[in-house]
Amino acid sequence: MFDFLRQLFHKRDRGLTFVIFDDREPEPSNSYRFKPANLLYLLYGSLAAVAILVFVLLKFTPVSGLFFSHTEKDLREQAIAISEQVRALQDSLHARDLQLAQMKRVIGAGEDTVFQVDRSRRETVNGAMKKKREPEPFSVVKSTTDSLRLKNEVVLSDIFKGKPVFPTGYPLDGTLTRGFNPGKGHFGVDIATENGTPFKAIADGAVVDQNWTLNFGWVLYVQHSDNMITVYKHAESLSKSVGDIVTKGDILGTAGNTGIMSSGPHLHLEIWQNGIPQNPNSYLIKS
Repeated sequence: MFDFLRQLFHKRDRGLTFVIFDDREPEPSNSYRFKPANLLYLLYGSLAAVAILVFVLLKFTPVSGLFFSHTEKDLREQAIAISEQVRALQDSLHARDLQLAQMKRVIGAGEDTVFQVDRSRRETVNGAMKKKREPEPFSVVKSTTDSLRLKNEVVLSDIFKGKPVFPTGYPLDGTLTRGFNPGKGHFGVDIATENGTPFKAIADGAVVDQNWTLNFGWVLYVQHSDNMITVYKHAESLSKSVGDIVTKGDILGTAGNTGIMSSGPHLHLEIWQNGIPQNPNSYLIKS
């Protein structure tokens, strides 16, 4: 067989006659005359036609999806998704660093931090202190009136003279969906609840900071005695402002689904002491 093919290749430009014999008849049955070169041209043309057909199918029809799971569009979408995840992680790390810096500053500042009161949000009516709200109470201004400072010092002396009482109930009714896991950057617990559910202070203290973050929505910080701070994240709204004195059980705001890191209506609660995150489950009991 190989000798026959080799002869065809060497004699491809010559005309050859192909004769078919039938054993039952002495005369040749059929004969065909051809050039081996034409046969090779036919083979090459067939291969080229098949290649063109395959190219057209892969280029202009959905058939390519059966052979290639990742098209250029899929790879681009995956690259964009990965880029967004990296950006979100960077924002999360930046927010965490800011929170740690704020907590260190609050703890290191001592009592002067909790004594700061926004004078613009308080007014005296008939000798009694009445709170006056602003839409976005972010500024903290130290009071310059002796009577106001004296009254705050008296209130704070009662609140901060003893350690917070634990264990205590959860700040709101809900279901614990995620626990304390500092190894994965989760420094508190998540309590799932209905959107707009009020949450309460778990101990006496003073509001030392509140802000809106892209990742966590509304965030509230409450400083307690014994160098302890509680942090409430993903709030829908806040009912307390910087400088407000809160007692255990006071409504601080409502839980929500704010911030891109939120996966549903819930409250994220963190407890920090001396700049170290604590497991809230060690301080809370299900009421």
